[in-house]
Amino acid sequence: MNADKCKVMVTQAWNDGTNIEVAESTIEVVHDFWYLDSYISRNSNCDKECQARIRKANSVFDRLKEVWKNKHISLPIKVKLYESLVMAAMQYIAELWPLTVKHMKTLESAHHKFQRRLLGIGWYDRVSNVEIRKRT
Repeated sequence: MNADKCKVMVTQAWNDGTNIEVAESTIEVVHDFWYLDSYISRNSNCDKECQARIRKANSVFDRLKEVWKNKHISLPIKVKLYESLVMAAMQYIAELWPLTVKHMKTLESAHHKFQRRLLGIGWYDRVSNVEIRKRT
């Protein structure tokens, strides 16, 4: 058994400092880990999950840059692609997250950033988020 692959997450109620051993390998106790394309945290915090989802959405958005720049594709089609691909990546299993106001603001900020990039509007253009939402 490879010791660097053996990990276990225990509940916060676990106060026993005893090492867990399997086949003469010590199992590492971790506070969070990546499982089935999602972070699972010992304390039910979704900070890492939110950041990972935003990174994945950014990756999807960047891979579609030729679509966003294409003048022959209408804005409504681009918006539908954005909602079905980028937003889906950002909101994957979000219904399970214990979201706080901070998390909501972080996700909303990322959403507005993507919408601005989709429309080709920079922060220097001084267009409000309300106006951005109207256009998309």
